[in-house]
Amino acid sequence: MLSSIGKLLGSRTELDGSNDSLGTAGGAANEASEVLINEFFTAIHEQDTEAVRRLLVDHKTDLTRARFKPEPQTVRFPSDVERDAYTLLGAYLGPLTGLQYSILTGRDSIAKDILDSTFEQDVDARFGNGNTALHLAVLLGAPAMVSALIERGADINLKNKRGYSVVDMSDNPDILRLLQSRAEEDEDTQ
Repeated sequence: MLSSIGKLLGSRTELDGSNDSLGTAGGAANEASEVLINEFFTAIHEQDTEAVRRLLVDHKTDLTRARFKPEPQTVRFPSDVERDAYTLLGAYLGPLTGLQYSILTGRDSIAKDILDSTFEQDVDARFGNGNTALHLAVLLGAPAMVSALIERGADINLKNKRGYSVVDMSDNPDILRLLQSRAEEDEDTQ
């Protein structure tokens, strides 16, 4: 029996965040993992901050890397940036991490909780056409989220499969200042 989020997002889950394939190994452990992932994404969807935090404390490694593939008609780019998103990021979302899903759906406070629990090497996890959470936050015009991602070590130089870096995603002066400041810090350390 699928949870409401399972039905909403298409109930396809994976724990290995290394690619966009959704292989299933079967067995009780995988079933338990799927239940856990459904619970996590349900909590994000319902903006249940306490449940997200509790799940992250208990299952940090599994959940910060877990991916959920939404049904195309249920999760989309906001209409005010949809055209730019398709041009710069591509239309294909693919499986999303909880961090990416939270940013895309405007649940920034939950995204920050997830980011606080995310391992540094997973901050730049890719989705869709090689996009990162930072690509998404910049495109959506979320300066507080951009700042938080940069502080956690998000790479401002990564390009997606369309050849765009995060600097190409925005004309927002606040966001561009954040990115420029990070670029200058990177130059100073080299």
